[in-house]
Amino acid sequence: MKNLIVKSVFYTFLATSFVSCVNDDDYNVPALGCTETTLVKTKEVSQIPASATIAQYTAYEVIEAYVTTSDEEGNFFKSISFQTLDGTRAFSVPVDVTSTFINFEPGRKVMIKMQNLYTDIKDGGMRIGDIYLDPSDGSVEVGRMSNALYLSALERSCTVVNEDDLVIETTLSALQNDAFLNKLVEIDNVQFSDAAIATTYYDETNDLGGATNHLLEDASGNTMIFRTSSYAKFAGKPVATGNGKVRGVLTKYGNDYQFSARYERDIILEGSRTQSIYTEDFQTSTNNTNLNTTGWTNYAEAGTWVWREKIFSGNGYAEFSAFGGQALNKAWLISPALDFTGYTNKSVQFKIAQHHLDVDSPNNGLEVLVSTNFDGTNVLAATWVAVPANIPTTSTAWYAFLGSNVDLSSYSGTIHVAFKFTGSGTNTTLDGAFQVDDFKAFGQ
Repeated sequence: MKNLIVKSVFYTFLATSFVSCVNDDDYNVPALGCTETTLVKTKEVSQIPASATIAQYTAYEVIEAYVTTSDEEGNFFKSISFQTLDGTRAFSVPVDVTSTFINFEPGRKVMIKMQNLYTDIKDGGMRIGDIYLDPSDGSVEVGRMSNALYLSALERSCTVVNEDDLVIETTLSALQNDAFLNKLVEIDNVQFSDAAIATTYYDETNDLGGATNHLLEDASGNTMIFRTSSYAKFAGKPVATGNGKVRGVLTKYGNDYQFSARYERDIILEGSRTQSIYTEDFQTSTNNTNLNTTGWTNYAEAGTWVWREKIFSGNGYAEFSAFGGQALNKAWLISPALDFTGYTNKSVQFKIAQHHLDVDSPNNGLEVLVSTNFDGTNVLAATWVAVPANIPTTSTAWYAFLGSNVDLSSYSGTIHVAFKFTGSGTNTTLDGAFQVDDFKAFGQ
C-alpha cells in the first residue's frame, strides 16, 4: 500500500452545491470553502474493543479513518466502510441515510466520536453504529444510525487521500480472510466465470436478496462471489468478458466472502480471457481400481503396480501407494495431449497430497514432467523435462492437498504432463503414497 497523501482541491460552482473540503498543496492551509474539523484523534481504531456481543462505548474518544465505499452508483446502501491510513484496521458504519458519497467520498478522512455509540463483530467484521432491537425475536445488534446521530457522530476532515494510496493489492486466494473486510482492495489477473458471460451484472433470473452473485476466478482456480445490487447503475450492463483487475470492498455474509465494486469503472477486464483447455477432476473414478480415465496413460516403468482410482468422502482422485508393492516402483500417470496452439500464456494447475511419507528422498517421491514429443504410447522414448511444482513433503499433513500452477508459456504446440512416482514396497521408509486431483489446463 502506498502511504502518500494526495491533496485535492474542489471548487463550488453552484450556490446550491454541497461544499467539498480538501487541502491544497500547503497541507496546513485549508482550501477555499473548507472549515477543518476541530476534533482530534484520541484513540486508534485498534484500541476500540469489539466482540460478537454488542457493547456501548461510554468514554469520550475520537477515532479517525478513511472512507472506502461509495453509494454513488447504488451498489452500496446505507452503510459506509472505513479503513485506517496504514490499512491495518477497517470497519463499517450502518446509517439510515442515502447519498452518503456527497459528504463521505472514498479517501475522505473522517473523525468519529465514539461516546454512546455501539460496537460488535458480525460475520467477522467490526461495526460501529446505533442499537437495533429486532421486533421479531427481541435480539439486539448494531444497527443504522439515524440521520441526526450520523450528523453529530461523524465529522469529515478537509483531508482527502487519493484512493490509490489506500488500495491494497492482493490475490483472490489471499483475500479470503477476515482481515480484509471493509478494506479497499484490488485483485489482478482475474475474470468472471464462464457461467457469468452473456449475462448482466444483475440478472433477475439469478436474484439473491435483491442482488446477483457471479463468480470471479483466477488462473489457479480460486473463486470469489462478486455481488451486484439490482439498484446499481451498472446492474443491466453485460458482464465484462476479459481478464484484468477489479477494485472494490470486501464484505461477508455468513461464511461467504463477497466482493463488491463501487462503480462500473472499478471493473477493468480488458485483457485476453483465460480459456479452459482441459479439465479432469476424477469424479468418475471407481474406488480401488486401476486408473483408466479416458485419455490418460497409466504406465509402470519398474514393478507391476500402476496408479489407482480412489474415492473418499465423495471426492475422486488418482493415487499411487508403494505400500506392499515391489522392491522398486516407478509409475507414470500422463495427461492427455494438451493442444496449446495459438495460445501465448499457457499453464496447468493441479492438486497433490501425500500420506505415510517417512523420508523426503528422490527414492520416495513424486516428479512433475512435461514432454512435447510423447506419442501417446512410448513413454520412455519421449523427452521429459521436470517442471517446478508444489510437491508435499513429510512436513505436509497427510491428505492435505497443495495446489500448483505451472507456467508453460515457454512451450508450444501439444504438451503432455506426467506425474512420476518412485518408491519401494519392501523398504518401509520408501513406501509412501501420493494423490493427484483437479487437473486443469488454461491458455490465453
